[in-house]
Amino acid sequence: MATAINRVNFPQACDLQRAVDEADFIIGLDIHKKTTAATVIDPKHPEQSVKHRPRLKNTDLPGFIASFPGKKVVTAEASYGWKPLRSALAPCADTTLILLDPRKTSAWIATSGIKNDRIDAGVLAYACLQSAGRLAVYQPAPESCERYKLVTLRDRFVQNRIAVKNQLHALDRDYGINPYTGEQADTSDIVQFMRASLETYLQFLNQNISDIETAMASATAGDATAELLTTIPGIGPLTAYALRWKIDTIDRFEDAAHLTSYFGFGVRQWSSGDHEIRGKLTKTGDGLVRKLLVQGAQVMRYKHPEYVSLCFPRLGTPALMRNRVHANKVVAALARKHLTFAYHVWKKQTPFNLAVYRERRAQASQTICVSATPKKPSRAAELVSVLSA
Repeated sequence: MATAINRVNFPQACDLQRAVDEADFIIGLDIHKKTTAATVIDPKHPEQSVKHRPRLKNTDLPGFIASFPGKKVVTAEASYGWKPLRSALAPCADTTLILLDPRKTSAWIATSGIKNDRIDAGVLAYACLQSAGRLAVYQPAPESCERYKLVTLRDRFVQNRIAVKNQLHALDRDYGINPYTGEQADTSDIVQFMRASLETYLQFLNQNISDIETAMASATAGDATAELLTTIPGIGPLTAYALRWKIDTIDRFEDAAHLTSYFGFGVRQWSSGDHEIRGKLTKTGDGLVRKLLVQGAQVMRYKHPEYVSLCFPRLGTPALMRNRVHANKVVAALARKHLTFAYHVWKKQTPFNLAVYRERRAQASQTICVSATPKKPSRAAELVSVLSA
């Protein structure tokens, strides 16, 4: 995952921690649909909260925050309702919004043994005071959020299209040509109505998916980063669009391993002393981007098997790839490698060159072969072998 409990998660987190250190008030919010619980603490005297409002109307929240003078830090979980909150706090002067990782703040809240709105808001305020830089999550630009929603909307329509096609196949199976007699079964008005409704809905979905893809193409027109990402094998325009607007800026990731972990390609690990167990992928983060990367790797597996053996000379051989379980693991590893390529391509702003990569892999294999060549035995070893004979 992108967040770690003992490190700064992204460069902007240092600025957020500085804002906490300079704040006059820290306001923790437990956001709900109509009301919000708010707890205000003074960083200089944190032992007792300044004010608490358990049932504050959301429309009164901006005025409540503005009533406190000086610099203010508003903190909430990065879950329900944080985007409208950011828009509402934008006009407020000397106000910084910090979003905390809900997977870590929930552990803080659970330690009290009691969960209610007052405790939730208070824990968020004190957690922000103690370790804002380590618990804060990145806030993407509003433009990136809007454009990435096109990817999620398209995926929802695609899932609905698959369901509609399955329904049409079911109707054809039950009321189409009889596979045993070859005769067309008589269909009732109800069956004809269902088929017509499904076909109309299918046309609607196809048109909407086409419109979304057109909007995505126009959004990335002239974007240098998206064009660079499409130079990577296995990353098409759709995956490049999703990566471009989900990542937003590559500078928030320290290295390629941090990026792959953000999208759930890290490996689960349990260790104690000398005992270490490595399990499956963590599958944290955005599952849609991970699915698109895996789909692209599957395409490369079937259409360009020589590329898989190039990336994994020892594991991507045709004999091993016949095993379905092994092939799926290699495909996941290939998707992770494509994400690593994306990091370096984006960071260096240079297109991916397959010929250069093939040359480097050949040089690496030659180096391994040279190092694996058995060394000539020394004269002392020859003498020992002769005497032992």
